[in-house]
Amino acid sequence: MKIQYSDLPGKTKKEVIDRLGDEFNFYPDDIWIYLLHRNFLGRKTYLVIYFEHHIVIRVKIKKTYGRIKRS
Repeated sequence: MKIQYSDLPGKTKKEVIDRLGDEFNFYPDDIWIYLLHRNFLGRKTYLVIYFEHHIVIRVKIKKTYGRIKRS
């Protein structure tokens, strides 16, 4: 089953934690990052969640070979 992230906007931080887990995100931060996938060549797929007043406003999926930049 493929997980859809398009329904995350409008959810609270607690609802996101209940659905995706805590990982290593700092709770008061406005940007949370989840590692979704890593292939054998080192390419990583991240889910980046942007919050405003503890509510998800935007969700982005980024693919990179190195570290992800918080932008």
